Amino acid sequence: MPDHVSGRRIISLDNGLTLFLQEKHDAPVASFWVWYRVGSRNEMPGQTGVSHWVEHMQFKGTPSIAKGSIFRDVSRIGGQLNAMTSMDWTAYYETIPAAELDLSLRIESDRMSNSLFDPPEVDSERTVILSERQGAENRPTYHLYEELIGAAFQSHPYSHAVIGYERDLRRMSREDLFNHYRRYYRPNNAFITAVGDFDADDLASRINASFGSIPNSDMVIPEVAPDVPQYGERRVTIRKPSAAAYLMMGYKLPDAKHPDMPVILVADALLSGAKAMGLGGGGVMGRSSRLYRALVSKGLARSAGSSASLYRDSYLWDFTATALPGVEPAAIEATVDAEIERLKNEIAGEEEFVKARKQSRAQYIYSQETATSQAFWLGQMEIVDHAGRVDTLADELAAVTPEDVQRVARTWLVPEQRTIGWQLPDDGIVSAGVDIPDAALVEPFARTVCGFSGEEVSSHGFVRTVLPNGIIVLAQPRPGDQVIDGAIEIKAGHSATGDTTPGLASMTGSMLNRGTSNRSFDEYNEQVDSLGAIIGVSTSRDSMEIGWHSLAEDFGQVLEIAADIILNPTFPEDELEKVRKQALTGLKEQEQDTGAMAAKALRELMYPEDHPYRIATSGEISSVEAIGRQDLVDYHARYLGPAATTIALVGGVANLDAAVASLEQALGSWENQVPRPQEVGSIEPPATTVRDALTVRGRSQADIAIGYPTIPRDHPEYYALQVANLILGQLGLMGRLGAHVRDEQGLAYYVYSSLAGGKANSVWGSRAGVDPGSIGRALEGIERELRAIRQEHVSDEELADAKSYLIGSLPLGLESLGGVTDLLLTLERHNLGLDYLDRYPEIISALTKDDLLRATVTHIDPDRLAIGIAGPESVQDVVSRKPSQSF
Repeated sequence: MPDHVSGRRIISLDNGLTLFLQEKHDAPVASFWVWYRVGSRNEMPGQTGVSHWVEHMQFKGTPSIAKGSIFRDVSRIGGQLNAMTSMDWTAYYETIPAAELDLSLRIESDRMSNSLFDPPEVDSERTVILSERQGAENRPTYHLYEELIGAAFQSHPYSHAVIGYERDLRRMSREDLFNHYRRYYRPNNAFITAVGDFDADDLASRINASFGSIPNSDMVIPEVAPDVPQYGERRVTIRKPSAAAYLMMGYKLPDAKHPDMPVILVADALLSGAKAMGLGGGGVMGRSSRLYRALVSKGLARSAGSSASLYRDSYLWDFTATALPGVEPAAIEATVDAEIERLKNEIAGEEEFVKARKQSRAQYIYSQETATSQAFWLGQMEIVDHAGRVDTLADELAAVTPEDVQRVARTWLVPEQRTIGWQLPDDGIVSAGVDIPDAALVEPFARTVCGFSGEEVSSHGFVRTVLPNGIIVLAQPRPGDQVIDGAIEIKAGHSATGDTTPGLASMTGSMLNRGTSNRSFDEYNEQVDSLGAIIGVSTSRDSMEIGWHSLAEDFGQVLEIAADIILNPTFPEDELEKVRKQALTGLKEQEQDTGAMAAKALRELMYPEDHPYRIATSGEISSVEAIGRQDLVDYHARYLGPAATTIALVGGVANLDAAVASLEQALGSWENQVPRPQEVGSIEPPATTVRDALTVRGRSQADIAIGYPTIPRDHPEYYALQVANLILGQLGLMGRLGAHVRDEQGLAYYVYSSLAGGKANSVWGSRAGVDPGSIGRALEGIERELRAIRQEHVSDEELADAKSYLIGSLPLGLESLGGVTDLLLTLERHNLGLDYLDRYPEIISALTKDDLLRATVTHIDPDRLAIGIAGPESVQDVVSRKPSQSF
């Protein structure tokens, strides 16, 4: 039957499987999801984590689908896929070219009832699951979270995390997993959401042909036990190696169907900003919110927030804070309590309320930008209530009154219904600056061509022009879109300016929005939040970027704000001290992150002392402590100017002329002359493999970071090396590395390789998260696969799959606004030309197996790698042992 609110089709098959089908014809893409009404809430004591483990086993094959082929088949057509398990549900999806939807039907109908659960695969995946849990334990507050929910829920399965307890993961059997699968994976406990470029009636007929004959199990699905009533406040305190003191506070809140939930969501927006809905689109709001002002703005906390979400059963309204050094936990807790009491005792003003409503409306619109996010949002709502609530939630939120908020605060934020958790640092924390490198994933958009200038237009609607003051503008106007995504990239990172003070560029970027000659930091936050916009400043080693995501109706105001923080920052002393404390706490937190520390060890092995990429972008303790206001003023005046600036815009502008007119009004008068950005010098790999290991106390997982500097991005053989790397460590489930090191041997939760293109050098790398006892074997496995791809041709099938993925994924990359914004900046950054996407398929199609073999043999040497390792004390044994051949 049709959904009369939205026009979507809702159809029930004879076996109980329900379909929610929504046509969306703006791109040749479709997102297909299968949802099961099972999550960690359906798990019994002794079997915690079984739902998540069953999800992993769904990729291990059926009688007609070989292990590993799901990832290969979806990658071959340029699609994306994933699976996820929550407390309330498990879901599987493919976002693919719409013409290929039959592949999703074949995969999902088969594994609904035919997954094998071979005992050897169960044993192999046990190691992977345990490694995943170890990785979760490495997060700063994981143990605090686990203790908090364990105290808050005494009989309901919400008392344990989705990953499960280690003791259960070690004991669970193949029969436990298979019985769970047979009980819950069946048509009358599942439903499908699909959004995209298809005819709904035709797709329904095809789904019925694939799924309609699947029988239902006769196994009983037990009721979930309700939690026992809570009559008093509960507290937990743990001590761990920590960079700071962390607060988690949870109040019991009602299930998603309760009429108070929309009011609670608005109340939560007043406390800490409206949150992203569904799978994404929106980002963090709330710097003018009550908790931010009371805790962060006043220098008590590095971060503070709250969260109330929709669940099937009563869960928690969370409050969190990270204390700054020297701040007593009692002061943090008292401040949170004071804001809660204020919500109970004072009616919110109309201006504050309008702001919360605008944020909620914006997040609702952001949540529906892509077919993937729309299909997720439908499924999430169907799980917790009904799918049609996607269409009504915005009106429910708009109908909330200030009096409603006061009522629910008095009803639900009561001391006897809360659980409070503190994680306090133990002794022995040592400080040293570390830096997390830029993400290095597959880069399909990479080739240097002749330069271009003047106004240009591409077949994808990309346009380019240059403002009179030298600012380069790229855009993809989408008239009628409700949202605009934009970014202003300024080549003012420390590598572009040549500045050698660690953290100075980053601190300058962090201070841009902390006050201008036109507005204070509080006024800035108030205006941005009132628009329901997200504006952020980030600094990499090469550039500063001011990015935003806003409603199209507010483009002019958002652009004026972005221009103001670039042109007129005042770098107030009081805000600098707050930023300094936050930065120092962040550096200490990075020291407890094994991934960050492995990257630090790698960086210091690979780059010589005088190379700018050796410098930690986020700084070091001593340098951050020494940076003064005048240093920021001088850096801004010396290096930020129009000649170093590129702007990318995607979304709801009518055309290039309209965008240019707005940009000229905001930034046309900017005339600051700056030096030409410096080019980074090339480096050579080490003469022989070198490695270093850093100890991170209190962590159960080790991280490995491997690097090798190789050819620049404009080298004729870059593409061949890129495709070879795709086969080695990315295609499907992390390529050959994933298939052998993770899947067959069970040595790592994640392992992949990357090729990060650069002008002087690209860097080939590999990363892995492993059990500390498996470091040696994981390194050997990575080495073995690296040597193999240099010794023999890749197979015809591998090459065809890689080409098909790179070419077929182009439409998916153009669906999201933010993805296109990043693409436009990449085109300009590497001088690729607006017609690059038109040329790209031909470039990839022309590559041969000989090209790939020649590139790997010539440009990656497994005997000259840099290897950084970080983990518990036992990682030092890896360095002290004599390396074999290359490791």
